Amino acid sequence: MRKIQLGSVSTGTLRTEDLIDALSGEIKYLEIPNAQKILSEANEITDFDTENASFILEEMFEKLNEYAPPHMQFGSHDSDGANFGWWTTDFENCHTLSIDQGKFVDTECGLYVEVNDHGSMTVKELGGAVIWDCV
Repeated sequence: MRKIQLGSVSTGTLRTEDLIDALSGEIKYLEIPNAQKILSEANEITDFDTENASFILEEMFEKLNEYAPPHMQFGSHDSDGANFGWWTTDFENCHTLSIDQGKFVDTECGLYVEVNDHGSMTVKELGGAVIWDCV
């Protein structure tokens, strides 16, 4: 398995064919466990304007989100519905305990989160191991 790269995976298109191609590439790159069936089904599609193609695309989004670490999601960007990729989630709905400006503990997930004044974010286990970070 490889590390997720925060940011865009597919931009400027909503065509099912393009999205399936981009998401297949991301699933393969990340070596997501138990995704072979979805990839096989995606490879067999000949008509992308079918309900089956839409269903497979939906399954791919679900598989990517299942793989997402805490406080990260796969989907469209808030400001651009044709920009799909990995984005941080907000922390408003989490059980957080503020420690200091830009630093807090998510008591629900048992994580320590730090955001510096440049916008870089690090999410760690309470024991100190980094789960993910971004600049």
